[in-house]
Amino acid sequence: MNSKKNTLLLFLLSPLFIFSQNLDKIGKSPLFKVTGGVGVNTVYYNGNSNREPFTYFLSGNVNLNVSDIYNIPVSFSYSNSKFQANTPFTFNRLSIHPSYKWVTAHVGDVNMSFSPYTLNGHQFTGVGFDLSPKDKLKISLMYGRLLKEREFSEDNLNGEANYKRIGYGIKASYKFDKLTAGVIFFRAKDDIESLNNPIPIEKDVLPKDNTVISFNTELDFFKDLKLKGEVALSALTEDTRVEGESNHFASFLLSSNPTTQYYKAYNLNFVYKVGRGAIGLGYELIDPNYRTLGGYFFNNDLENLTVNASQTIFKDKLSINLNAGLQNDDIDNTKATRLSRLVSSINLGYNASEKLNVSAGYSNFQSYTNIKNQFDFINGVSQIEEELDQDNISQISQNANVNVNYTLEETPSTRQNLNFSLSFQDAVNKIGDEVREEDTSSFYNFTGAYTIGYPDSDLMISGAINASYSELGITDENLIFGPTISATKGFLEKKLKLNGSLSYNESIINGDREGQVTNLRTGARYVYHKRHNFNLNGLLQLRSSTNISNNSITVTFGYTYDFGIFNSKNIKFKRKPKAKKEKKVKKIKKPIRFIYKDSLYEGTIPEISFRIKELIESKSFNDVPKKISKKLQDERIQIAKEKSNRVYKIKAIQLLDDIYKSKEYLKDYNELIYQALIGVYKSAVYLDYPTEQDYLKNKKEIRKHVLWYKTLKERATYPETLQIEFNKMNQVLRRSHKKLLVHRWIVSKIEEYETLKRVKEDTGVLRKFREANASKIYKMFKMSEKKKKIKLYLQGLVIEFLAKESEKHIDESQYELKYMD
Repeated sequence: MNSKKNTLLLFLLSPLFIFSQNLDKIGKSPLFKVTGGVGVNTVYYNGNSNREPFTYFLSGNVNLNVSDIYNIPVSFSYSNSKFQANTPFTFNRLSIHPSYKWVTAHVGDVNMSFSPYTLNGHQFTGVGFDLSPKDKLKISLMYGRLLKEREFSEDNLNGEANYKRIGYGIKASYKFDKLTAGVIFFRAKDDIESLNNPIPIEKDVLPKDNTVISFNTELDFFKDLKLKGEVALSALTEDTRVEGESNHFASFLLSSNPTTQYYKAYNLNFVYKVGRGAIGLGYELIDPNYRTLGGYFFNNDLENLTVNASQTIFKDKLSINLNAGLQNDDIDNTKATRLSRLVSSINLGYNASEKLNVSAGYSNFQSYTNIKNQFDFINGVSQIEEELDQDNISQISQNANVNVNYTLEETPSTRQNLNFSLSFQDAVNKIGDEVREEDTSSFYNFTGAYTIGYPDSDLMISGAINASYSELGITDENLIFGPTISATKGFLEKKLKLNGSLSYNESIINGDREGQVTNLRTGARYVYHKRHNFNLNGLLQLRSSTNISNNSITVTFGYTYDFGIFNSKNIKFKRKPKAKKEKKVKKIKKPIRFIYKDSLYEGTIPEISFRIKELIESKSFNDVPKKISKKLQDERIQIAKEKSNRVYKIKAIQLLDDIYKSKEYLKDYNELIYQALIGVYKSAVYLDYPTEQDYLKNKKEIRKHVLWYKTLKERATYPETLQIEFNKMNQVLRRSHKKLLVHRWIVSKIEEYETLKRVKEDTGVLRKFREANASKIYKMFKMSEKKKKIKLYLQGLVIEFLAKESEKHIDESQYELKYMD
């Protein structure tokens, strides 16, 4: 057994040793470069809530680059927050992600995902690899500890015992001309010898063994029609201590016994492009109780059929998205009830003009529960007799929303904006054909906001009012309303930013005042030498109700240090360039001679080529992107192979023209990047409020759910349908939260480039962006594309680039709500 483990470990580690090292780069690049940053956040709390008075959180991500050969990213986090003791997971973790060419390793406390039905985001302590030796071949490997052992203790009432769990797996795919085929293998097993003390039988903790095999494919039938599918098979042994063999036909493929259960899952999707949109069709079937040991949660016992369509019309001003889905459970017809769901939605986006944007959406959710007659269900009464005596429950809910954003004024000195949003939700329950009035509910929410900004003085003031009204059943009516006012002011050339807000909300239930909440927020952010970021925020919250009044103070302080690009420029290996051996020319009748930009070029082809090489490498062209410089050098080497002096002279003059134009292009390139940043910033400012509102709306919705205030253990006792519904709402909430964090980071980053000079001199994020896209933009310059078109193209590239870059900087535990509590 040990020899097998050693062989597997050697197989997983072998990619670290098999690739060759490009030693030619040593001496030409700095010995090492360090990028990334570290940060600390502290929270002081004084109030009546059950939370610690002082907590801190340390985090960091550092990338060490060695001679442009190796990349070694390291991330870490640590907090003094008290989490439940004796758990199988660790909050404080360290992970390293070194990469070289087509090999990327993941070492430490990491997670990987193979597919939704196999290994799906489960954290493990070990090692993993992503390999792409060829563009068509991709391989992922992992080996590590999925769960650490936990001994049973009667003193720890909340903690549960479990065995140590080890897992390993491989994912491989190969892309043919029109077909991509892949296979996944994953294995996880509990170590029976990992615990010293026995676990009581009533705890129902058994040593498990799991083997999963998945086959997936992508097929391009035609230019506009694509098929994607996956089939997964999971064999899960509930108790490896049971002796005997399984009678399943596939039992010979793995270690099995009578407790081994076999599950399957299918997923098939078609996408067909039509005009400026697409039509999609999807089908998914997952067996009841489907699960693997490679994930924390799996949907199961469901059959999904989905249809979606999207289209853009009226010169891209109106976008339409339609979605419909039907879901059933009780796949094997063993439950006492069967739940069917029908979901349909339409979303519209209309860009009426540069000043007016309107979006609207409507969705209809219907669920139908067929309650089977239990006597008939047990005794097999015919379907005709069964339908004579049963009640069916149907639930119908509707959601609608409208958002309007209008720019009142946009000048270099003043910007004014109005935003209105209205949402509605209605739910009705029916038993048979009778509506249950006591189960009806309606929710209305309105938000209006006005924002005025003065860019010259870096001042922004906004005011908002929100109101929500709800009716629950026949008797309960609830109204919550209140205003919010906030302001942000920059000082010291935007290095220092101060902000403050005051909000008030009052709750009225059935005509009686039930409670009031007042929030006073203040904050400051200071940037020192572009590397040091200091944040200080305070919140005073005053709560009062008919029964009790609570006051609380929360103060947060944060500091982050951005390394930028720190390198060892003074530590270089210097080597003399090898003199190229030039072919001897027997006889040159006439040397090449011409004048370009007041400079005389005279001599043989190698002599002139060397002069052009020195020109490209001169200080005058240092700012030209490296990709462009390399392209010019490649072209120089290529035309130097010309045998005809006359032909070489023509090509050399053309090359010199391209060299000098590259510098002119660089000036235009920087100006267009600056204009693109301004355009993205304008759009981002307008979307700031709707983005926050989307997150708040999702948070409000999930807080109404019956499982919101429940622990994981308590949630597990509720029906699976409620758990699935809650998890989907939680995924929507997390996506909107991530979107808000990315949006806010992009806005703050763009604010750093307030002048064209800063754009030109930046050696961090914008330098990476400029280098990455230089080839495409220079090609557009050479094709005489209009600058307006290039600017619009750059805006899309900037948004995509900054969104990816934000992954290295955002902290999901830290965010600020600007407009309302």
